[in-house]
Amino acid sequence: MPADRRKLVRIGVRSLAAVATAAVAVGLVGAATLGTWPAHRAEPPSTVVQPEAVSQQRVCPGPILALGADAAEATAIDVVGTASVVTATQPDDVDLELSWLAMSDDPGAAEDSGPLVIDAAAGAVDPGMLAGAQSQTERSETIGGFAAASCTEGAAESWLVAGATTVGRSSLVLLSNASDVAATVDVRVIGEAGPVEARSAIGITVPAKTQRVLSLAGLAPNVASPVVHVTSSGGAIAASLEQSVVEGLAPAGVEISGPTAPPAETQVIPGVLIDGGTGVAADEDHADGDAFPALRLYSPSGDEVEAVISVVPVDGGAGDSIDADLQPGKVSDIPLGDLPEGAYTVRIDADGPIVAAARSTVAAPPGDDDAATDAGVPADLAWFAAAQPLLDSAVLAIPSGPSPALHLALDADASDTASVTVTVGGDEVEVEVPPSGAVSVPLERGTAVLTGAEGVRASVSFRGADALASFPVAPPGPLDSPIRVYPR
Repeated sequence: MPADRRKLVRIGVRSLAAVATAAVAVGLVGAATLGTWPAHRAEPPSTVVQPEAVSQQRVCPGPILALGADAAEATAIDVVGTASVVTATQPDDVDLELSWLAMSDDPGAAEDSGPLVIDAAAGAVDPGMLAGAQSQTERSETIGGFAAASCTEGAAESWLVAGATTVGRSSLVLLSNASDVAATVDVRVIGEAGPVEARSAIGITVPAKTQRVLSLAGLAPNVASPVVHVTSSGGAIAASLEQSVVEGLAPAGVEISGPTAPPAETQVIPGVLIDGGTGVAADEDHADGDAFPALRLYSPSGDEVEAVISVVPVDGGAGDSIDADLQPGKVSDIPLGDLPEGAYTVRIDADGPIVAAARSTVAAPPGDDDAATDAGVPADLAWFAAAQPLLDSAVLAIPSGPSPALHLALDADASDTASVTVTVGGDEVEVEVPPSGAVSVPLERGTAVLTGAEGVRASVSFRGADALASFPVAPPGPLDSPIRVYPR
């Protein structure tokens, strides 16, 4: 066979072999796609780390403050009276360390008259089983009323939904840094006309173990419906807001408000107390002053938000429903209508995140020379903040005050009724809180313990002839929760 012919035959054979091999490979791949391959998934290496236990800490706002009490120093901030503080732990025999913050805006104040810091040693109590609260009554020419507030944990972010800087209304932002490092704080104010430009409130330094006080009127003058957003880096800040009111020449209330629940599409405000002698029609667009119950809402989303507000009596019965459109970047004060006297649960469902709080007032009894007795002038006011869901157990500190009461509310989407045990003064009370329902339980000064309260929202209120106050019961922060670490 000629050489050229043999060469062509060899090339042809090699080509046929290559085609056959390719066909076999394709057949194997096809068969593989029809068969089941062994499953294998590699989990990235990780470990769960339990942070070292740290002490639990609560910071009380401190006594009532007065701005410009001395006419010669219109911007000076002075301590007025003394707040009474109650602490609570579970177990109740824990040794607590008490200390006081310095007051940078009133250097002449006594060392033990400022904001109180409550410390429980690491491991002494479970998360959430340390509490503190304070109360104070003042009657002077410029300040009159009853104020009660919870002692809170420091946080990197807080929303204060309260106050006003219109004529006769003084509001102070209290920034307490109980940590060992200085905090850099930004205070942003939003009102009914939108964000307020206040560059002096950005980058404020709050030294360690110190409280700083800002006049809200100095940041946002003539604002009827402020919402204050506090953020900090470095030390955590326990933020609160004090509001006092004077109508004409008569003091008409004082309150110290702590943070409300962070932005969410659903907010619940348990135990809003309404005095039957006040109110405006729910369909009014606006009403001046404080002598009517109102709901303050704000959405930080920057979009228009639609909200449905339900106002339901705690003791049962039909409630009211209000539809509200929240304008982008603006705060809304919505009158709650002329409601009968009693306790109410206010629920807000929105299609965007919101923060919320309700305001109410109590009228002065007739013939009370120490309170505001003019027609339409309240004797005291209170802000009722939205509450967050609790863990299974919680301990409450109940300070001195008239007719203290615990209010419990459960969300509409709860799967079952919550069976909560409330222990007060050694006596146990079993209460059933149904989905969308609420109950109230009388309290007394001292300690109250809740068990079986997971998912329940709670607040404490006080109501007297010329006194009104409230604060929410907050779950513990997640500072010492276990975390999963993925090494690189």
